Amino acid sequence: MKAGGFTFIEVMIVLGCLVTLTAVGITLPLHLLEKQETKDFFQLFDSDLIYLQQSAMLSSERNALYLDPKGHKYTIRTGGTAKVILERKIPKSWKIELRTLKIPLSFNSKGTIKQPGTMIIYTDRKRYKVVFPLGKGRHYYEEL
Repeated sequence: MKAGGFTFIEVMIVLGCLVTLTAVGITLPLHLLEKQETKDFFQLFDSDLIYLQQSAMLSSERNALYLDPKGHKYTIRTGGTAKVILERKIPKSWKIELRTLKIPLSFNSKGTIKQPGTMIIYTDRKRYKVVFPLGKGRHYYEEL
């Protein structure tokens, strides 16, 4: 009488293949998730800075962006009362280093940044230099 079934070696080969496929399947989406998180943050940061610049040109009340690298957040506040208009989180694993950029960041009534400068953002995998040039030019990013 012959017993049906798989040998121990066959089962181990199948389990090894499953573990390998699972490991590959998990690591790829994590990389893509981090990339999308970076893209989403920069898009939101861009729109918040444009809002800040436009509000400076259209309103008599002066707003400013306050960056809190240790608290992993930034806020936009009204100039007179320092009331928080909006607050955004920065991913916990990121590090922000202010180089020549002075906080608070604000614009004058013509849309020009008051104190130009640079900062470095260290994400999980990359570094970005954020430049706020003198004049009406918008800020830009350089991947380091």
